[in-house]
Amino acid sequence: MLHLVGLMSYSMNLTQPGTYTRGVKAILLNRILLVLAFVGLFVASALSLEKVLNISLPCGNNTGCDIIASDPSSALFGVPVAYFGFFGYVMLAGLAIMRTLRTPYDLRLVSVGLIASVIGTIFSGYLQYQSFFRIHAVCPYCLTSAITMLVTLVVYGLLWKEVQARPLPETEIGKLDLWMVAGLPFAMVLILGVVSGLQPANKGLDRGKMETNEKSLIPDNPKVFGHMDAPVTIVEFADLCCHSCQETAPKVKAFAEANPSTVKIIFRHFPLKMHKLGSTAAAMGEYAAEKGRFWDFAVSVMGLMRQPDSVQELLDIAKSIGLDTADMQKRLSNKNDPIYDRVTQDMNVGHNVGVSATPTFIILAKGVPPVSAGPSDVLDKLGHDPYKKLLQGSG
Repeated sequence: MLHLVGLMSYSMNLTQPGTYTRGVKAILLNRILLVLAFVGLFVASALSLEKVLNISLPCGNNTGCDIIASDPSSALFGVPVAYFGFFGYVMLAGLAIMRTLRTPYDLRLVSVGLIASVIGTIFSGYLQYQSFFRIHAVCPYCLTSAITMLVTLVVYGLLWKEVQARPLPETEIGKLDLWMVAGLPFAMVLILGVVSGLQPANKGLDRGKMETNEKSLIPDNPKVFGHMDAPVTIVEFADLCCHSCQETAPKVKAFAEANPSTVKIIFRHFPLKMHKLGSTAAAMGEYAAEKGRFWDFAVSVMGLMRQPDSVQELLDIAKSIGLDTADMQKRLSNKNDPIYDRVTQDMNVGHNVGVSATPTFIILAKGVPPVSAGPSDVLDKLGHDPYKKLLQGSG
């Protein structure tokens, strides 16, 4: 009899509106966390594939994706931060799946998820601070991940509040939960396969953008070869580790040397993700520029006619032209050093005018609209009017 009374009392307790409502709310919150985990996992997977496959993700009209991906802050201890995000979201997805298949009221699993989301939110917030206030660029994928992590933290807080107060009733796995556990990974992989196969269209340089940004093409303290008052300016966007740049740059430099009073070259860094030492070489180039040895360093690196084998090979080149490599390494180890900021500024200008490949040349002359050129036609364009007249007129 006492057993029957106790059973009836327990059944009445389960059907109390407050307990039932809290149970339904906990299930709903766990479903939301499951969806958020796979949204974040998709974004982190896309950013990780970008690193592994050396591709550029579709970024809409925004160019911040490539800029941020090339910045030193996109790696931690030499490991791309996208990888940390990937494993973090794998853990959050695993916790959500475990709660879905067992019980959404497991306080231990909820607590672990809450702690993980706190750490993830702080880390993603730091990365967004770097993007907005230091790099001055926006990556929609990174921003989506940061927002996803913040919402995840809020939902985890609500779920923890629901389950920590008192035990909730056991629940059976619903059909919707099973569909979500099975369908979300499949949908993520399917969409990820489509995205990874996309390549951003190379629209080339837009004359309107070049005219709008003409003043910014020449910085206040440029890496210049030739006389600053030369009437013809060649703005060169190049990657020191790019083979095509290494083949073309000496020819353009020789052209400037043959026309010392009429032609000058303004070098702008545009390291490509496919060259693993491109960003490092660019930062070293900025250090060399501070010491008045940029062109010595650039010519030596490009003279390899291949990608450098290692950072040590670049340091050996720096040492051979008289640079203090110990000081250089100290500066390189500080990812907030101005040498990195100047590389980012060069890339920002390049992206703003539509640069997407190296080498890209923009020819500027007074009274002549800016003209873009590639490695195959830059010298041909310089040899014809209106530049030919400017060269002859000053000769």
